[in-house]
Amino acid sequence: LRGVDPSTLGSAAVGGAYTMADTGCDMSEEELLAMLRGIDASKIQSESQVVYPEKSAQAEEKEATTPEDLKAETFTEFLAKNPEKHTCSGKDLNQYWYSAITIEKMVAEVQAHGGEPLKVAFVSTPSLFFSLTAEQRRECAVLDYDRKWESEPGFVFYDYNEPEAVPEEIKGTFDMLVIDPPYITREVWAQYAITAKLLLAPNGRVMLTTVAENAPMMKELLDVEPQTFRPSVPNLVYQYCLYTSYPSEGLDCDNPEITEIIEQKHVELRPGH
Repeated sequence: LRGVDPSTLGSAAVGGAYTMADTGCDMSEEELLAMLRGIDASKIQSESQVVYPEKSAQAEEKEATTPEDLKAETFTEFLAKNPEKHTCSGKDLNQYWYSAITIEKMVAEVQAHGGEPLKVAFVSTPSLFFSLTAEQRRECAVLDYDRKWESEPGFVFYDYNEPEAVPEEIKGTFDMLVIDPPYITREVWAQYAITAKLLLAPNGRVMLTTVAENAPMMKELLDVEPQTFRPSVPNLVYQYCLYTSYPSEGLDCDNPEITEIIEQKHVELRPGH
């Protein structure tokens, strides 16, 4: 209370019990209670907001963070922390990551067609798996030869030379597969096709990437068709196409990265350049 002289509180205040007379306040107890009842609670609330402005600002910042922002941070972090590995030490590590824009587009496709909750197997596509949130990955799996992720929930070691060596408990359980082998040959794709048919649930969907020249073979092996959107793999020397086993409105568009590259090449081929 304003106007209270601390020197008048005496020893009684130490125990937390003292009378109105002990405080030196010249108001009666009845007058004091009446005054307290008259305080506007809304005024107390507004004053508390002024006292802690930083708390309000933090809350507003948290609300402004969208799922898209979190997703962008996730795949950017993956690209920064996981440099590509190209056939190192004689092992079949032939890693070329998709661009950030391509990852964003393919992850959106997974979220649209991978079931609810997502039940997707990412076969040799770790960049897409780790671009999902931990909650979204709860019922997904990443099958990969690189054991650097073996401590991660959902990791399954995969060697395409043993296409049937997948755990029994995950066979026939996935609503969608996303596949990108380290090599584009028929021998390798035939092995991946065996694995895909073991993993896929009835009426499950497939999305994969390989070169345009493989279109007839991919139709034969996994019944997929090329889509308009083409993925960007910045460090790969040849252009990939994106294939699906289902019609996709989300992939019925050009990739601005690829369009820009093609236009630049046309400029370079013009006379005088």
